[in-house]
Amino acid sequence: MTTTAGSPGDGGGPEPSPTHAERVSALADQVSRQQRALHSFKAQVARGQSEVERAVHVVLYVLADSGPLRVSALAERLGTDPSTTSRQTAELVRRDLLRRLPDPDDGRASLLAVTDAGHDVVATMKQRRHEHLATAVAGFDEDELSRFTALLSRFVDGLEQARTDCLRTPPAPAQENA
Repeated sequence: MTTTAGSPGDGGGPEPSPTHAERVSALADQVSRQQRALHSFKAQVARGQSEVERAVHVVLYVLADSGPLRVSALAERLGTDPSTTSRQTAELVRRDLLRRLPDPDDGRASLLAVTDAGHDVVATMKQRRHEHLATAVAGFDEDELSRFTALLSRFVDGLEQARTDCLRTPPAPAQENA
C-alpha cells in the first residue's frame, strides 16, 4: 500500500490526478462559460440587428459555405425544424439575400443559394468576427493558436458526431412507477 505525506490539498503530498469524469465536468463548465461569452460576442458582431436578423445570418453562413441546399437539408445542418428554416429562408429570399434555384435532381423541388447581396452580408459579418477573434487570441503564440484550432476542430467534430448519434438513437421508453 502506498501512502503520501499529508492529505491532498494540504501541501504535504502530491495532489491526486483528476479522473476522466472530473476532467469532463471541468470541460462542461468551460463550454458553458464559452457559450455565454460567444453569445455576447455574436451580439457584438451583429450589433444593430434584431435577434431575428442574427438568427437568419446563421442560414446565410451555412449556405455560403455549403453551396445551394434544399430547405430540408439546410434544416438538418442547422439542427432546426424545417418549418422554422422555411420561414427564415423566405425572409432572406424576400430581402434578396437568397434565391431559389430549380433542383436538377427533382424538378418539383428547389434549392436555396446565396445572392451577391447575401455574400456581401456574409463577408461583412466574417470580417467583424475575424477582428473580434484576433483580439481574443492576441496572447496566443503561433504554436498555441495552431494547437488550439486543431483541438477545437476535433472537439466540434465530436459534438457533431454525438448529435448525429443522439438523433439516431431512439429515446428510452418512459419508466412507469410501480
